[in-house]
Amino acid sequence: MMPLMALGAVRTLHELSAACPVCFDANEENRVAFLATTALLTLLPLGLASGVGVWLRRRWRAQDAGEPPTRRE
Repeated sequence: MMPLMALGAVRTLHELSAACPVCFDANEENRVAFLATTALLTLLPLGLASGVGVWLRRRWRAQDAGEPPTRRE
């Protein structure tokens, strides 16, 4: 019953789910800048988290091997 209610809500309120006027601009340059910024702000935290994960993995492997932690310069 719940999926049918959700489908009904989506069908009746689909106008509200459209992108706001701020997210769309007729000027191509503004639209590209908005999309590029969106991509940057989406990928930046993922890249930072991945970088920390790779760093921790290398550090743990070095400790398991009995090597002292090295500092890259």
